[in-house]
Amino acid sequence: MKKLLALTLLVCSFGMTSAHAADEAKIKELIKMMDMDSIVEQMYSQMEGMMKNMSTELGVKPSEQALFDTYYEKMMGVMREEMSWKKMEPMVVDIYAKNFSDKEVSDMLAFYKTETGQSLIKKMPAVMQESMQMSQGFAQSAIPHIQAIAKELHADLAASREAASKAE
Repeated sequence: MKKLLALTLLVCSFGMTSAHAADEAKIKELIKMMDMDSIVEQMYSQMEGMMKNMSTELGVKPSEQALFDTYYEKMMGVMREEMSWKKMEPMVVDIYAKNFSDKEVSDMLAFYKTETGQSLIKKMPAVMQESMQMSQGFAQSAIPHIQAIAKELHADLAASREAASKAE
């Protein structure tokens, strides 16, 4: 009886593993079709641009540029290592597996094989970049307000703590 139960569990777990492997293969095909690895490369390019702007923000002088460049290269090396597609891909596969059914993945594959799907893939990086720039603009206008609220909170916390220590 125990052998039969163990054999049944083994067969069931093999079946689940095979089903998951098929889903994983479809997800990997979808990810490849969506050209996610090149999207990650574009992300590096955008980060490089932001980090180069950091030179201006820090007021790096021409005589300090070599020093800045050394640190810049180190930072980009860390980013490329820690945020490499090789590290990200298995996590992306897991995220898709958790959030999309096999039918949804199949439907997405079918869509991305269409002319409209291919157009979306090509245009999405520009759409994302423009959306990020728009969001950054909103964030920039919100920062002074958030800083004022944080300053007010800090003052109120200090007053509250002072009052509490006097009451003790």
